[in-house]
Amino acid sequence: MTRLKSATIVLPLVVVLLGLFVPVLLDRFEDARVTGAEGAAAELGGRTSDQWAELAMRELERGRLRRALASVKTAEKVEPGTQFSEELALVRRALHRASEVRETAERFAGGPVDHLELSSDGRVASAHRLVTVLPGESLWSLARGVAAAEAKASGSEVSDAAHYRAWDRLTELNGVRELSVGERIRVPVPDEELAAVETANARDLELVAGASAALASGNVDDAVDLRAALATAFAETTVSCRELDSALAQEVAERDARVALAREHALMGEVREILADVRLIPRAGRHAERVSALRSAANSVREAESLREGVQYGDTAELVDRLLSEESRFAVRDDGTIVGAKAPGTSYTEAARQAVEWLLERELRWSGSVYPHSANKTADERAWARYLLAAASDAGERGDDFAALLEAVAEEREIKLPDPMSYFPD
Repeated sequence: MTRLKSATIVLPLVVVLLGLFVPVLLDRFEDARVTGAEGAAAELGGRTSDQWAELAMRELERGRLRRALASVKTAEKVEPGTQFSEELALVRRALHRASEVRETAERFAGGPVDHLELSSDGRVASAHRLVTVLPGESLWSLARGVAAAEAKASGSEVSDAAHYRAWDRLTELNGVRELSVGERIRVPVPDEELAAVETANARDLELVAGASAALASGNVDDAVDLRAALATAFAETTVSCRELDSALAQEVAERDARVALAREHALMGEVREILADVRLIPRAGRHAERVSALRSAANSVREAESLREGVQYGDTAELVDRLLSEESRFAVRDDGTIVGAKAPGTSYTEAARQAVEWLLERELRWSGSVYPHSANKTADERAWARYLLAAASDAGERGDDFAALLEAVAEEREIKLPDPMSYFPD
């Protein structure tokens, strides 16, 4: 009972004390949190706002204006506000100036030259562009633009001396007068452009001279390469270039003719070698090689004929075609089987004999002996009998009616014959 009474007295006291100390502890914790946040500078992409601003100024110095603008914008994004308005103003002024310089240059320089007159040595005798007059413009205001374009600057940066020089050039081209809106007036081409034109022309004249010297010494390829390197239209209009082109064309044509003739002779030499060697290639076992050789010869003759006008090798072409036609009468498979067509009106045995003699490259020897003088038959006659038996057996294995083949004298038929090499003696 005493303990309960004591607790009843102490509990209110504890509550009062907690009420005094807890707010103090919370205030101290909040002060510590704010101090910590203020002590660490905010960052974006690994840079603080000041570092982004410094980067913007470096990009501005390098002429990277878009990057400079993006960096300033990022600096303001890290810590929103107007603390970087000075840097932003610098970048925007630079962007405005660059836009003005670009527009002035596009109007007064760099485009097509409307009039260009050159001397015989490639120097500029006269040159100008045409520019349309806009509302409120005069020769004086246009002179500022001309001077700015030549200096690659903005109009406000043009010195008085440059302005007056441009004025003198404009009045020399157009006279001192009032301009009408929409008319086209002459403006001078910047000296830098004229110098580039003269340099290119001088280089091309040197190339023409070099090509002419190379051709005179017999270096045709060097002359062709130097001529091909010309970059200006001016050089091609000169007398020296026209003379070079004429001599070069003649020399190239003669060289090409010599090369073509050498090629023609080489091709026909190959054809003669093929014709000499092809008969030494046995048809039996190497028929495909003979066909390939003769086709190569036919292609060579055609190419040789194409190298000159007219017919030069008609007899050789006729011979090659005839030999190729002869080789194409029958086909020989890898296993030695002969395949061909039996013409209408030809018996099977007659067609088979033609095919065998074609492959053997000789005629079969016949004695004309019949029973009872069979002993007088030749080896070819005995081999022929065995060969026909083999042909009949092969036809049966393929499912062909051999008797029908023998009877189909009036019809065209495909015939397939076994390899005769093992039946007939050499």
